[in-house]
Amino acid sequence: MRLIFFYVAIWIASSVPALANELDPYGCKNNPVRVGMTNAGIMYHNGQGADQDLFALLSDITHCTFITVPIARNDAFDMVERGEIDLFTSAHREPHRESFAWFIPYFEINFLLLVNADRLPNVADMEEFKLAGDATIARTTGGGYSSYFNYQLSELESLGRVQFYDDYAETVTALLNGQVDATLSVPQIYRLFFSKGEAPIPIRILDVSPAPPTTVSLMLGKQRFSASHAANWLRIIEELHLNGQLESLLARYVSTNEAAAMVGVSSR
Repeated sequence: MRLIFFYVAIWIASSVPALANELDPYGCKNNPVRVGMTNAGIMYHNGQGADQDLFALLSDITHCTFITVPIARNDAFDMVERGEIDLFTSAHREPHRESFAWFIPYFEINFLLLVNADRLPNVADMEEFKLAGDATIARTTGGGYSSYFNYQLSELESLGRVQFYDDYAETVTALLNGQVDATLSVPQIYRLFFSKGEAPIPIRILDVSPAPPTTVSLMLGKQRFSASHAANWLRIIEELHLNGQLESLLARYVSTNEAAAMVGVSSR
């Protein structure tokens, strides 16, 4: 994770003027920053979560005012591009989005395959799932799942076996309600449902990806933020990594080892 920050820092810094935006280093001096948050388990749910806590901390550090705008992930990227929100949390960096946004990495996640154990008792990986007749899988519109899973999902979509939903949380609900046979999710999201006893069917959780963890970023709209603003935000997030504050913040919602893994620190 630290290596990712290093290269992103070089990329942003290469386009930053030596003396820029000294009076408004974070792009928030004149107006509140509108932060889009989507239903995403421990990261944000019903007005609470790790992202909400993160922006309270960032407000203390930068003296910026943040306004939370609950949205569906399906709408997030168009809203950033049109300038209807200024910043979006838990975003995946993709080349076509870089024309209208900066990406500031802040944690890592591993997507897991969740399957209906009654319908698919013998499925152990994505290849077996693809061979499972007409079994369907839920996918979030506009959501990334790493290059490995994105490729697998594109193959299943060509077979008409992908059902689309607005948020990652909705894909878990669809699995639990029997609308689909499987979904891809992360513990930070699906655990919220299971902890409430909302698992009416047996679920098998499989770690089937050979790929490294997926990097998750804060997405800053270029209509609001300049390259120098983005560089300053990157420095703050990196400092929160280095001083352990981000890890401690995440540990309010997950185990100590999980929080360490999310920020790329070896388990203690």
